[in-house]
Amino acid sequence: MAQISSTPIFNFSTLDFPEKDRFHVWVKDNHCDCRLRDEEPVAFNAEAKGAALGPLILSGRRWLHQNQASAYEVHRTERHIRTDGHDFFRFTLVLSGRLLCRWTTPQSVKSAGELFVLDAAQINETLVESGDVISLVVPRDLLPSQTELLHGHTLSSGIGRLLGDHLLSLFRNLGTFGADEIPHIVQSTLQLITAAVTSSPAMRDEASSPIRDMLLSRILRYIDAHLLDASLTPDRICRDVGLSRAKLYQLFEGSGGIMRQIQRKRLRRAYQMLADPNRAQPHIAEVAWRHGFSNEKYFFRLFKAEFGHTPGETLENIRASVSRYAAPQRPQDGGGQPSGWSLPFGSPDN
Repeated sequence: MAQISSTPIFNFSTLDFPEKDRFHVWVKDNHCDCRLRDEEPVAFNAEAKGAALGPLILSGRRWLHQNQASAYEVHRTERHIRTDGHDFFRFTLVLSGRLLCRWTTPQSVKSAGELFVLDAAQINETLVESGDVISLVVPRDLLPSQTELLHGHTLSSGIGRLLGDHLLSLFRNLGTFGADEIPHIVQSTLQLITAAVTSSPAMRDEASSPIRDMLLSRILRYIDAHLLDASLTPDRICRDVGLSRAKLYQLFEGSGGIMRQIQRKRLRRAYQMLADPNRAQPHIAEVAWRHGFSNEKYFFRLFKAEFGHTPGETLENIRASVSRYAAPQRPQDGGGQPSGWSLPFGSPDN
């Protein structure tokens, strides 16, 4: 771990590994299925560095072959979403190379200069032509709920381009920030991101109309504010927000229904509590009750269906993870693996 000023910088390079293992170690912790497209690719020589800025994770990846490219596929499926419970947005600025987003309609190509959004709670199928990118990972609860509508979209507005310049500047200055500066950097970055996502033409197009956009935003804010209330029901939402049940169901018919949205948000929040290694081990029954589940058995069944394992197994996995990180690590280019997130992809790690 290299350190300049008070910001720890973590470095990773595939050159520290045998050539045959380089792609495997590059994609090992990015919580997706990955495979090389070419049967006989060039040596996968790449490096990454990153830092945690408060609750944000800023990282950059660089392809070391200047005149050769290596393409690989990334698949984040419903199975990954259910089992790892990651709940964040990633903003990726493409500096070189290309990415083909195959799950979007129509398929879209992200090229140099574009800044686009990925939602870890949605499917992602991408063909990556190795190049240079910068990414910022932001926990979901720090951004407006309607940010999820931008999954796969490029932030093409003037504010979106300004955000791209801001991320590039932050990355270039990693390690120069003092501890007292980090909170101000986080606050200004979140304000800029919020402005970029709420002004995005893609969000307006996805919402179809200003009225629908306003209603959806209002409902999502209401749900987030009352998420842990056991009495949160469609009837209550309709009464307090001021719309009909038919309109409420219509707004959420493409995402599994309003109660499914509430249920998934509660389960993700419960997962985060159980998976927090810095929190004293909670009683599962208390976690269920605090997240709106009065029936513990029902909570167990829903939790396992959503994540692929029980709440108790989640606690066991976290204890095993903490033990693993406490064990000696193989040094990597001046630093080891940072606890809580992974390089090269800058993803929260269980």
